Amino acid sequence: MSGVTKPKVGRVAPLELVEWAQSGRIRIPRFQRSYRWEASDSERLFDSILRGYPIGNLLMWRKPAPAAEITLGELRFDAPERSDALWVVDGQQRLTTLIGALTASEHTVDRRFRIFYDLRESDARKRFLSAPHSQNPRDHWLPVWVAGDNRRLIAWQRERPWLTSEEYDLCDSVATAIRTYEIPMYEIEGDDEQALREIFDRMNTFGKTLKRAEIFQALHSTPLDVQPSDLDALRDRVTALDFGDFSPQMLMQSVMAVRGGQVDRDFRQEFKDDEDRQQAFGWTEKALRLVVDWLRNEAGIPHLRLLPYALYVPVLTRYAALFGRPDGRGGELLRRWVWRGAVVGAAPQGNTVALRRNASAVHDDPVASATRILKLLPVGGELWKPDLTQTALNRAQAKINVLGLLSAHPVLLAQAVDSDGNHYPAGTRLDDSRLLMDMLNSGGSPLQSLVSGDRTMAGKLLHPANKTGFGFFSEAWDESVLRSHCMDERCAELLDLEDVDGFLARRAAITARLISDHVQRMALFGFSDGPAAEALFDENLWGDTTDAA
Repeated sequence: MSGVTKPKVGRVAPLELVEWAQSGRIRIPRFQRSYRWEASDSERLFDSILRGYPIGNLLMWRKPAPAAEITLGELRFDAPERSDALWVVDGQQRLTTLIGALTASEHTVDRRFRIFYDLRESDARKRFLSAPHSQNPRDHWLPVWVAGDNRRLIAWQRERPWLTSEEYDLCDSVATAIRTYEIPMYEIEGDDEQALREIFDRMNTFGKTLKRAEIFQALHSTPLDVQPSDLDALRDRVTALDFGDFSPQMLMQSVMAVRGGQVDRDFRQEFKDDEDRQQAFGWTEKALRLVVDWLRNEAGIPHLRLLPYALYVPVLTRYAALFGRPDGRGGELLRRWVWRGAVVGAAPQGNTVALRRNASAVHDDPVASATRILKLLPVGGELWKPDLTQTALNRAQAKINVLGLLSAHPVLLAQAVDSDGNHYPAGTRLDDSRLLMDMLNSGGSPLQSLVSGDRTMAGKLLHPANKTGFGFFSEAWDESVLRSHCMDERCAELLDLEDVDGFLARRAAITARLISDHVQRMALFGFSDGPAAEALFDENLWGDTTDAA
């Protein structure tokens, strides 16, 4: 067949997309960049569906697809060969969000797919919300994956006899919207790529737009669901978590740590057969998802470039594979291990020896495992002080410094634009935007010079690059804005007086105190480790207090 058929224009419901995805009909090309939406984008998407607002069109290219392993969000399965496959040309972010959220469960880790509807939120604009895996959803939060399944919705409602008539109506409204909403879809068949490019150019105006060169290069290259090796597939999937670039070595070490034994043994001779290898990679991926979620939300580390030691990943992956997501006392002790190790050095004998010793210490019991690896750290740390001369992110001390600055929740001092073209006004918190990820993904320094010639943290800002520079602190800045960047009104006055030395000395003191306080909150030097105090007592220590019959 030559040319391109006239686009077939139709409408498709979200649940129909789910059905197509599960049958292997929908295929996602291997894009140069992965799933990019944030949890707030997912929330707005479902809010638009409920309100009946347009969310843009889908552009699909109908052409054959081989049998393959499919990954869409956290949905993963083996799909058969399809002669009628629909390859996504435009709409990947929306489609992945819909399918990921509507096939989610209470075990889903990625917050972008853990979407709920708050039946008791008075502000209708804020009723859709996301929640991390670590947070137990409130009883009146309706999961969208439940709302999309009538039987599950009825069961969910029966378990909550206290629901009011108004709340029942809200449940029905959400369920009806998900079932009946229609998304315009253009389906094209043929081999005239130029015509398809033109159609793409005219349609690609909604959401996080991609350059057409990325799309068409992806459509002609190996698709995401046909990978050259298990390691490449694992790397693609964990990269989609938007936590940074996992090196092949880190992933190999994680696989070996999950399997147990010496972590640095020969990877090539490890697996008995394909089934053994696939099972190992599947377990590792699941554990890595839990690790990333825990590092972000509990350990306060938003990106791999800010992780003080790479060995943390395989050790934590082994822990998560054995015991699940770190929580309770075990999770608390692991956070201390990460942060104390960052300060005193997690690998005093070298990375290989430290990785082997720490991974082998994780077994049998979560709290005992966390206690054992804590004991492997060098002593000291209580008198530690930040080294403000460290600003390059190839040093653990510099990463601690940047994490300390992040704890103040720095805000934008001028308007900025992220890699997806979204504009953020001055005053936006850096950690409430995609800008922080862009800064860290770029490979460059996230620190900008505030004072020319000074190379210490006192003269640096955690901020996107600003072509106009930062010589505007002499203006009357709001106190909260100054505080978010480790400054006070006196700092602004000193800059206004052009007393650079005085400014740097004062800001250095504020910055050092902020970093020290943050490290202590996370590491808890001087606190008792091991099991929680109450766990040391037998529940029946005082005998049976039940009244005699």
